[in-house]
Amino acid sequence: MNGTKRILYLITGTLIMLLAGTVYTWTIISRSVSATFPDWSASALSMTFTFTMMFYAVGGLVSGMLLRRTGPRVTLASAALLFPGGMLLSSLAQTPVPLYLGFGIMCGMAAGLSYNTVVSVISAWFPDKKGVTSGILLAGFGLSSFIAGKLFAAFAPADGSRAWASGLRLLALLMLAALILGIALLHFPAPHETVSASSSRKKETRPPASDMTTGEMLRTSSFWFSYAWVSMLTACGLILVSQASGIAAETNSAVPGSTVATAVGMISVMNAAGRICTGLLFDRFGYRMTMLLITVSFGISAVLMLLALPAGSFPLLTAGFMLGGFAYGGNASIIPPIIADFYGPSYYAANLSLIPTNVIFTSFASVLAGRIYDRTHSYMGALILLLGAVILSAVLLIFLRRPGERRRKNG
Repeated sequence: MNGTKRILYLITGTLIMLLAGTVYTWTIISRSVSATFPDWSASALSMTFTFTMMFYAVGGLVSGMLLRRTGPRVTLASAALLFPGGMLLSSLAQTPVPLYLGFGIMCGMAAGLSYNTVVSVISAWFPDKKGVTSGILLAGFGLSSFIAGKLFAAFAPADGSRAWASGLRLLALLMLAALILGIALLHFPAPHETVSASSSRKKETRPPASDMTTGEMLRTSSFWFSYAWVSMLTACGLILVSQASGIAAETNSAVPGSTVATAVGMISVMNAAGRICTGLLFDRFGYRMTMLLITVSFGISAVLMLLALPAGSFPLLTAGFMLGGFAYGGNASIIPPIIADFYGPSYYAANLSLIPTNVIFTSFASVLAGRIYDRTHSYMGALILLLGAVILSAVLLIFLRRPGERRRKNG
């Protein structure tokens, strides 16, 4: 029964993550909003997503502080108030301010609360499969922008109507239903609820390297090297996602728009695949081999795109997009199991909540890439910036060690 229960929890968690990730569909939603209000500037609309990312990080931090004291129901109930409320407020917008408050602050906060709560709870039920479960959850989170974006674009096209408002209200209802299900089902394992591998195939689970408080974790070099590593590759992913359409157009302007859209869409598809695959690899080979694969994949992706741009080779560029999407997804999915493996279960939620704060400054990578393009009228500089960040991440990986690893090797 325990195995059935935790699979049910994983499905519920994945559903919540799939809907929480709809905050990343803002680029699609904003097109419809802009068509309704053509006098609103692009910078005014883009500020909505800036608020979303900032309060996504805040929501994760708040969840990390509350989970250990209150359990998941309080944080999920908070998200159940904030997300639908934010969507409803946004649907009434006649000026950008309700979008900032609703979609940006309230929905961003709810997404952060949901993300950290779901990953923390489900990880506790799967100590034997930390990598693959986090990969599945984060694949749901990543795929939502692709799936919901396509559905939203079809349901609420940028035709000047307010169909987007109905779309936001529909998202509010779906997320409310998923969060109510989560409130009813999700909880941390009680002492009497044994969590282990399936009875048909017992598997030895490597114990965590330590069990640290957040303060203790912050005093380790391993945390800062892993935080810097994920930040560098997050910046790479944001550059890739934000500039992909422009890079494709510069590579070969004769390629039809539908082909460009498919190539760019493959980034999202491979992003989801990368999250699951790297989770499986983490469970099988551990952190170092998996992180090396992610870093090398991003490096090859950058080289392929740098070669494709002057050669005008769209197939080469598409291969670079796919490999970059795979690496970007892997970068997202490997951090939850690393935090559990390095710093233990007792303070996992609080420790994990610090990682998303990197978006507060890595989000400027796409802005920097755009400014380089504005100055040079070519995406070559943005791709060189991406490759430089990958090289720096490779250097950081050389110095990263699991807590106590060096002492055990020397001992």
